[in-house]
Amino acid sequence: MHCGLSETDRRAITLLEVLLVLALLVMLSAMTWPALDRPMSNQRLRKAADQVRTGWARARVEAMTTGQTFAFRCTIGENRFEIAAQAGPEAVDSPPADQAAPVAASRQYSLPEDIRFAGGQTLFDSRAAMFGQSEGETVPAEGQVSEPILFYPDGTTSTATLILENQYHRQIEISLRGLTGVMTVGEPRAAEDGDALQE
Repeated sequence: MHCGLSETDRRAITLLEVLLVLALLVMLSAMTWPALDRPMSNQRLRKAADQVRTGWARARVEAMTTGQTFAFRCTIGENRFEIAAQAGPEAVDSPPADQAAPVAASRQYSLPEDIRFAGGQTLFDSRAAMFGQSEGETVPAEGQVSEPILFYPDGTTSTATLILENQYHRQIEISLRGLTGVMTVGEPRAAEDGDALQE
């Protein structure tokens, strides 16, 4: 007498075996995801920095094209920023009214959800006083809107530095040179390296 399962009966997979394989796959993916996510988050940090740099470049071109001063503002601790034409004294070298290009309204932008503005500073210059910026270097606190980074019709800008941070406390620094308008983006680094700028 032959007892047990026949060879044809054993070919089927039991529900218990399927559940064990699924549980094993979930555990493996949970262990490997952080190792894969960190390098991708550095890439997202670089892309966010490029997004800010692109916004700066557009604001500078619009200021030179329209003859109006444009301002960049961000909210520290959040991922939002704004670029808008500034109301203020007319620029000396602005084009005549009949040749001026139409001025764009304020535009709102957002960085990816896991990236935020962690700090920065805008150096005071005498033209900035016309737009309400106070004298001295300004370092905004968490939740505050930054001092405006200004883009003038003559192609010059405010001298400024911004720091972006991701969920792993990795930071990247974006700098803007006032006289030339040159924009530079650093390499991602641990947040401890950038604390001196925020104090």
